[in-house]
Order: sequence, then structure tokens, then C-alpha cells
Amino acid sequence: MLKREIKDLDLFLYEETLDNGLRIFIVPKTDKESIYATFTTKFGGYNTEFIPNGEKDFIKVPDGIAHFLEHKMFEEENGIDVMTIFSKNGVSSNASTSFFKTTYLFDGSSCFKENLNLLLNFVQTPYYTDENVAKEKPIIEQEIDMSVDNPYRIGYQKLLHNIFVNDPSRIPVIGTKESINKITKEDLYKCYNTFYHPSNMFLVITGNINPEEVIELVKENQNKKEFKKYEKIVLKEYQEPNKVFMEEEEIKMNITVPKISLGYKFDINELKDKLQMDEVTIRRYLSIYANLKFGGVSDFLDKLRKEMIITSSIDYSLYATDNTLVLVLESDTKNKDEFLKRINEEIKIKQIDEKLFNLKKKGMIASTIYMTENIYSINQKIMGDIIDKDVVEVNVLDNFKALNYNDFFRVIDTLDFTVSSRVIVNPK
Repeated sequence: MLKREIKDLDLFLYEETLDNGLRIFIVPKTDKESIYATFTTKFGGYNTEFIPNGEKDFIKVPDGIAHFLEHKMFEEENGIDVMTIFSKNGVSSNASTSFFKTTYLFDGSSCFKENLNLLLNFVQTPYYTDENVAKEKPIIEQEIDMSVDNPYRIGYQKLLHNIFVNDPSRIPVIGTKESINKITKEDLYKCYNTFYHPSNMFLVITGNINPEEVIELVKENQNKKEFKKYEKIVLKEYQEPNKVFMEEEEIKMNITVPKISLGYKFDINELKDKLQMDEVTIRRYLSIYANLKFGGVSDFLDKLRKEMIITSSIDYSLYATDNTLVLVLESDTKNKDEFLKRINEEIKIKQIDEKLFNLKKKGMIASTIYMTENIYSINQKIMGDIIDKDVVEVNVLDNFKALNYNDFFRVIDTLDFTVSSRVIVNPK
């Protein structure tokens, strides 16, 4: 077992890779009562075109299948819902599917050994039949209907659909009614057998636990199971052009104030070549830029509020694929034309005060230190690192401290904001 210090944060990361390929990451926090365990596969809504394990040709599975598979994992052959067992064991359980991963988890302090074995066992025991697959489809259809009524989710989904031309990010993780009704148990087993091998999965446990005991417990569990030989997963690669599918779309929903979702598209590989900088650092500089320009304490935001151009705030986020980085801005506004005009004027002003940059940098460092007191944030950070770059960043504070104003300005000065799309949600 490898033990590494997460530098300057008073945390230690324990890592182990089992013979079957399963990777285990543990950060003990003995001053906490609870334990947070996540079991993740690198399989999400993005991964619909691949060569199945044991085959030679690419296939295309229905959109939304990763999320569908997540739902079905909780149903045992005896008909019992696994969540009820976790509940009886005194912990809460859940699961989630994103574009690039599916995660199963439990959270609590009771019956840790039983719950960890339960987590490993139910995720590693698929059970799909024609009947239980058919039974799940109306349930997912209802979930799709619920998302259709959410203007924030719809605005974001339509924005990604219009930003991308070829990339699977165009399709919601949940899929569509048409796509999920095409899913068969054979599709589910092909996905499961390809992506749910231990070599494509990892376990992250944070909280009041003993690393040595956890490793032995997981080894004991895994040694009782047999897995097929792992074959390196071959995914389809997508060539994404430096343009958008649609520059503007307007839709109508049951809302009172119009909502705008605005996205700026960047070729991340082109940026890395021009700047001679890694993607994570570029993302951090862009996040600082978005916060200083449009965040809660920005002068620009204050002006828009005072002039009643926006009703509350401007939410910003970054979305990244292997080839593309998207800066998303979202806000409610009763004056969409003026809002868009002012935003486009503001992004052309690239000079940002160095004192503000340094202040934000200190804030990021402080937030990272604060994160170390939260077992959920630590767990999420490790998961994100593994999905993004396959290693855990143990010198995160040093990397934040290394951020500097000159490189920040180089990044912002290099960004071309001309490739963009917007979705406007109007009241019916």
C-alpha cells in the first residue's frame, strides 16, 4: 500500500491496486464520525460508441444507457431493493451518472464492514431480464418528463446540444424517451461487461476508517470473485470542429422571467499548444477570470443588478471534454438584448487588476484548506482527479500558489470568444 502526504493539508492518501485491477483510495479523518464510500466506473452518458469486451467491431448503444444501467443495478435477483438494506444498516445510499462516470455510494457510521461488502457485491452482481428492463422504462420516462419542466436544466442541455457538432455531449445523460425504449438486456450486459470490470473502476473512502483494515476487507471480498480477463477499452474518438451547431435558439416554458444560457467554445488542444500549459492550469485561470468578471463581488454584476438588467446573479461553470472547453454563463433577465450586449462588451475587456487576481488566488487556497475538513469534498476531489487525469493531485496547494498574474493574462489574452452559442428561455 502506498502512503502519500497531501502536502500542507494535514491529510494522507493511501492507495492500493488489487490483482484484479481495482484501485482503492483512502483518506482517513479520525476526527469525524461518518464514513463516505464511493464506488465508481469510468462509464457515463458520453460512452455510447465502443468495441465491446471480446468483440472486434464498434457498436453504438442507445443514448442514456449508462443512467439506465445505474437504475437497474439496485434491483437484486430476489426482488429486494438494495437501498432498503443500506437503510436497515443505518446508512444512506445513492448513485449518480454523469457524462464520464457512474458512482454508487453510501454515507454513515453504522455497520461499515457490512455496508462496504454490500456496495461491492451489488455493483458487481448484474441482474437484467426482459421483464425488469421493460419495467424500468416508464420510470425513466417520468424522470425525463420531470427534467423537461426544469428551465435551468433544459437551458443547459440545449446549450450543450447547440455548442457541439459531433461530440456526444450534445445528448442528455438521461437520454430521450425514444432512445431508452430501444434499450435491451443484451445492451446492458454488453456495457456492463465492458465498463464494469475492476480495472476500469475505483473505490474512494474518506472518514473515520483504518486504511489497513479497509484494504484487507476489500481484498477478502474481491478474492472470492472471478472476473474475465480485462481488455483495454476502445472508445470512439470524435473530431469536434471549432464552430457551433447553432448560434441561437429560443424556446418557451412555464416561467415568469426569461433565462439565458450562453456558452463560449474553445479548442483545448490549441490552447495547450499556444500557451505551453496543461489543461488543469488553463481551467483554473479561466475559472478565476469568470469569477472576477461575473462572480458575486464583481463590479460588472453589481452594475447589471442596479440597472435591473438581471434579477439575481450570473452563474458560471466550465464543461470539458478531451478536445473542447466550454465556459457557460447563465442568468435571468427581462432585457435579454441589453444583457447580451453588455456581456459581449465585458469579455472584450481583458485587463483585470493584479490585486483582484491575487485576492481570488488566496480565496482558492483558503477554500482548498477548508475542503480538508469535509469528507465529502475530499472524496469528490479524488474522484474528479481520477476521472480528469487518472492520478490524485497531492500538491494542490503548491499548484495554486504557482498561479501567477503574467500567465493568467497570457491565458485570457489568448482566448477567442467569437465561437459561441446562446439559448433563450422565454415565458409562454
